[in-house]
Amino acid sequence: DRACSSLLVNTGDRLYQFDAGEGVSASILKNGIDHSQIRAIIISHSHADHIAGLFLEVQMMYLAGRKEPMRIYLPHEAVEPVRQFMLAAYLLPEKLGFEIGLYSLDEIQGIDDDLIAFYAHNNRHLESYKEIIKDSGYPNRMQCYSFAVIADEKKIVYSGDVKSFDDYAPLLNDCRLLITEGFHVDLEKMLAEAAQKGIDRIVLTHLRNEDYNRQETIKSLAEKNGIRRFEIAFDGLKIRIS
Repeated sequence: DRACSSLLVNTGDRLYQFDAGEGVSASILKNGIDHSQIRAIIISHSHADHIAGLFLEVQMMYLAGRKEPMRIYLPHEAVEPVRQFMLAAYLLPEKLGFEIGLYSLDEIQGIDDDLIAFYAHNNRHLESYKEIIKDSGYPNRMQCYSFAVIADEKKIVYSGDVKSFDDYAPLLNDCRLLITEGFHVDLEKMLAEAAQKGIDRIVLTHLRNEDYNRQETIKSLAEKNGIRRFEIAFDGLKIRIS
């Protein structure tokens, strides 16, 4: 009963979106977000719960009369498939009325806008597919990213999906806020290691169903490890980074 992964970083009068899971268009409308302020969409990897909402979101922008250009950053392996699916879904450049640029994360890595910078850090989330890809000859390159985001001299880290805490640990120096998934990691170990890195503010998202039924236990684990500000994400959660 929840929307899939998507978050917005708001700086100045601009929004930068990370991931576009199914339900993102409805969430944008429910929360009264002006889609014309979304300057770029950054996709961590091409699992459906992180990308499936992208195409309806583009259509929503078209129906709302968007004119501003849209930049979409993706793993290299997803750029051409996304381009082709947009054509198959009749999201035709000549029809949309606004320009869409598709960019490869592994070729660009770091983006400096005038208000924000973000850096893509390769992680191992998709490594479990290695043998299947090898045996079947699929073209997939197992590309998945975590992100460091810097705006107004404040740094946040968004894990995307990972194999373990080690995948994004190198990004955590001077981090004000860690937004981390909780599905593919050992929660107790992750909280302890984050605390050792000096992280005292965490938003936990992307949990197993059973974990939503033990939220107080997880919060107690965070408190035990000295994480002073800890929240489990819910749809529409807003956080001010001080």
